[in-house]
Amino acid sequence: MSDSLISLLTALADDELIIGHRHSEWTGHAPHLEEDVAFSSIAQDEIGHAATFYSLISESGTDDPYGLAFGRAAGDYRNAILCERPNTDWAYSLARHWLYDHADAVRLEALEDSAHEGLRAVVTKLRREERYHVLHADTWMRQIARGPIEGRARLIDSLPVAFGEARGLFEPIEGEDEAVMEGWLPVPSPELGARFFAHAADALDELGLPAEFATRIDDTAEFVASSSGDLI
Repeated sequence: MSDSLISLLTALADDELIIGHRHSEWTGHAPHLEEDVAFSSIAQDEIGHAATFYSLISESGTDDPYGLAFGRAAGDYRNAILCERPNTDWAYSLARHWLYDHADAVRLEALEDSAHEGLRAVVTKLRREERYHVLHADTWMRQIARGPIEGRARLIDSLPVAFGEARGLFEPIEGEDEAVMEGWLPVPSPELGARFFAHAADALDELGLPAEFATRIDDTAEFVASSSGDLI
């Protein structure tokens, strides 16, 4: 197995493992009993997906899946910073959940055309499970966006914070040029990021939420919610 393929699989696995652990921290603390179950289920899925990617890596004899997941030094993990940020409040966790799962959907769609047969097969299976995660996030986003002013305002405050680091999900991986040339990664990371930004901007606009920051390169956008929940 080439180093560039291992790099790709490691980045995917680490994102899933770390976001899964963060989601699991809502168990027993979510705003509704149903969300204890839902977020726990999503967390379990994400950690299971990480295990699947680690298992693909282990086929090269690099290490066993457990060792890859828990036997490395902190600096050896390749997850996006977004995935490891503390949950803070429900609004931030929801914003991150929505952004991460829509970003992941963009990545997985592209990876169904990967030149690696094992990765293609895994991604096809994972996409069926990930659709539930997107549906869950979309349902909550609609509910909060069209709900009481306080919840909407908190969500509006959280979105730019989470989005500022969501672009890290599409930073080029180590050995990306080779991964693209060999077809492991069919679409370069920056192009995937552009697809995600455009999709997120359209989806947020449809929800009546601010979308300007989805098209910005820098993190200087600042939004202030008025008493009506709109931006001023």
